[in-house]
Amino acid sequence: MEPVTLNGFEEWKSSPVTQKFFKKLVGERETMKEGLINDVYEHPELVKGMCRAIANILDITYEELYDAPKQS
Repeated sequence: MEPVTLNGFEEWKSSPVTQKFFKKLVGERETMKEGLINDVYEHPELVKGMCRAIANILDITYEELYDAPKQS
């Protein structure tokens, strides 16, 4: 497998497909948060975990993925 560079990661994050996928995740997370507020889930702890997982995906950085030192 070809190594992923910081530039390649940034291109992936800004690609239209990735942006569309992230927008979908944001929408799903907002729907889940509204459901939590309105107490519609039988197992809210699972939904909270899914919300955290989505947040982690949306906030992922190159450095986190590859244990690389932060670029300034």
